[in-house]
Amino acid sequence: MKYCKLIVLILLFVLVLSCDESFNPYGDFVERYAFNCILKSDENLQTATLFRSYRPDGFDPFTYTTDPSVFNADIRIWYDDSVFVFKDTSVVRQDTSRYKTPFSFYYNNQFQIGNRKTVELEVLLPNGRRLRSSSFTPSKIDFEDRSDVLVPSGNNNFIQIIWTSFDDGMFFLPKMTIRYNQNVNGRIEEKTKLVPLRYLSQGGESVPVFPTANASLTVVYNINAITRALDEISEGDPLKQNYSIYENLSFSVTAYDLPTTKYISSTGGSIDDLTVSVDVADYTNIEGGFGLFGSYSKKKYNQLRFFQNYIDSFGYNFIVEN
Repeated sequence: MKYCKLIVLILLFVLVLSCDESFNPYGDFVERYAFNCILKSDENLQTATLFRSYRPDGFDPFTYTTDPSVFNADIRIWYDDSVFVFKDTSVVRQDTSRYKTPFSFYYNNQFQIGNRKTVELEVLLPNGRRLRSSSFTPSKIDFEDRSDVLVPSGNNNFIQIIWTSFDDGMFFLPKMTIRYNQNVNGRIEEKTKLVPLRYLSQGGESVPVFPTANASLTVVYNINAITRALDEISEGDPLKQNYSIYENLSFSVTAYDLPTTKYISSTGGSIDDLTVSVDVADYTNIEGGFGLFGSYSKKKYNQLRFFQNYIDSFGYNFIVEN
């Protein structure tokens, strides 16, 4: 289930709250709260997590086995002249080596964000304390006509996609995937293959390099990387005819709002909507607590497609799309 991705977020938040440099197991304990929510434009399921700090016995935080999730909080988001209240729920915990109770989180499945909108957050904790935050959603992404539409693109050894945005200082994350079907013992399975920008040689091995979030308004894929990704789809399988490649590649760009961009910049890492680790020494935009309240906007580029003879050269079938 998609909710199960929250396992990483929960473990990271727990570690941060218990291992802050200012923490002293023998000093005065001050309860703190960490909230995380990244609103999405591409679906109406919005999720949030809320945790409290704790004091373990000694210096090892993993000796503490009580779930630090905060229950029964009133979480409200004001967006586009409406108020959306989040409900609490839980899913089965797959790793019970430390916590035995289910994973708990909050959700609302009644809205998705648009472009250049103000969003405001208020969290009323069971003890009466409040957490607040606000942000402004990213602007619309438009792809330029100069972007490539065919793979391969003439005699070029690269594919370039270019876009525009009204936002300054925001980060963008491009993503390209190959869509294909595989015949497995007569059963057709739909699969995808993530495409790297290029491959680097490290220690005698070829290592894929994938896009990371940054401020650039363009991305360049090496055609050799696309060829390598296509080869890897059937690597070790001599029956190439069992693979059918869709004509259209899937390509999208995710634009992050300013708080999320600042988080990425402060940590130098990647991000997705469910696996955010917020170290209070790095970045927080939660008034009265810690964590991250942000948003992202995703735009698909639907013009990119394969040449059929290019796919035929691998021995694959070619699925024509309109």
